[in-house]
Amino acid sequence: MIRALTGFATRSPWKVIVVWAVLGFGLTFLGQALVHRATEPGNGAFLPASYGSAAALKVAEEHFGVRPDVDPLTVLVARKDGAALTEADERRIDAEAAGLSRRWITMPRTDDTPPLFVRDHSQRARVRPALTAPDRSLRLLSVELTGNPADPGVQHTYKAFRDQARAAFEAAGMRTGFTGGLAGTVDSDDAGRTRALVVGLVTAGVIVLLHVLVFRSLAAALLPLLAVSVIGGAAAGAVVCGALLSGIRLAPSTPGLINVVLVGIGVDYFLFLLFRFREQLRRHPGQSGRQAAAVVAQRVGTAIASAALTIVAAFATLGVATFGQFRVLGPAIAVAVLVMLLGSLTFLPALLAVCGRRMFWPSRALGRQPRAGAAARTGGRVGRRPWAVAALCLA
Repeated sequence: MIRALTGFATRSPWKVIVVWAVLGFGLTFLGQALVHRATEPGNGAFLPASYGSAAALKVAEEHFGVRPDVDPLTVLVARKDGAALTEADERRIDAEAAGLSRRWITMPRTDDTPPLFVRDHSQRARVRPALTAPDRSLRLLSVELTGNPADPGVQHTYKAFRDQARAAFEAAGMRTGFTGGLAGTVDSDDAGRTRALVVGLVTAGVIVLLHVLVFRSLAAALLPLLAVSVIGGAAAGAVVCGALLSGIRLAPSTPGLINVVLVGIGVDYFLFLLFRFREQLRRHPGQSGRQAAAVVAQRVGTAIASAALTIVAAFATLGVATFGQFRVLGPAIAVAVLVMLLGSLTFLPALLAVCGRRMFWPSRALGRQPRAGAAARTGGRVGRRPWAVAALCLA
């Protein structure tokens, strides 16, 4: 099976690359557009029924009409001059709250809104007066919106409501503040967007830098990251589509954990192939890139398959866990790793076959055998005296 996959990939590399490009970009788009339909709004649904919070949530749903997709938030309203609220102020605040309840909130369309498969979260907010502070410095309003709080469409709808509320109370001579679940989620995402971008760029930069130092080649530094991104996007999209088709709901943290796992193992698998590919080209200078890629993929493919299937088996065992979040996370990562394995046996060898010796340009080290480094010398000494080393370690 491995020989058939790698053989086809190296014989018809461009076909394999085109197929993976279409699958990668297509499934990545579908995964990003549909991920919020496949995830639960929170982690409460994954708790065992015997847990107190899960039992209380069930009672609240059955007897008090609480919905798991309702996003509560609190609006704090105070006078602009900081003075205590009068009874007339309270009536004015309650009247504005009633007006906000009747006003339709249209979900804004932004540049990052996908053109397809977008669920319209336009709605009317449920706004109710809650209580006034004992010192009458402010009045609290209870607000409910519906939808997954991690969904950008729901977040944009909340921002539209926030703008409406601010404008309405501004006209009434009041100032407002927003807090609670959905408000905190939106503010956290806005505050963490720059951090996530910086962390991603630094991570990619470190990976590229290490590859440049090792291979002295820009292609060998960038292609692994690009290939892993394409396969990882396809794997994440496959998990999301599989969850929608099977009716299984993912935990909010599952997509992020899948990306972390796939980047780690995907770069490792490509490094296995790259090192062995460079050794093959050095030992056989007259061999073409396709021939070398075929030999390397067949030999290293077995090791990659063994490593990947071990990870799949380990994560699949989480499918019998008591905690529902683990019970969903394990099979999801197992499916993603299987997709990465398929890509490692087809897409990565196809890239090696197409690039050939150009993979290591502009390095000139490909034409000469490198001197044995510290690791090679240490391994040689251990190989010559294995029993002495074993006795020393046991002692």
